[in-house]
Amino acid sequence: MSKPFCALAGVGPYALAKAGEVYEDMAVRGRRLVSRMSREAAQEFEETAHELEDLSRSARQAQEREKETVGQTAGRTRATTTTRG
Repeated sequence: MSKPFCALAGVGPYALAKAGEVYEDMAVRGRRLVSRMSREAAQEFEETAHELEDLSRSARQAQEREKETVGQTAGRTRATTTTRG
């Protein structure tokens, strides 16, 4: 705050010092809160990423098993039709 404003508002040096302390306290609390929330968000993001990796791996394995099953079934069908023919 500017000196002329303080003089007009009747705000003395004690009030200015106290306002500065309150501001610093709020700034420190705000930084702590942002830090904690950022840390929690990063942790949640990491957990979600691991879950998605697991799902993706499971889906790939299921697709590979399905391809193997289809390939084995197709091979049996060809073998059956060629021996009859």
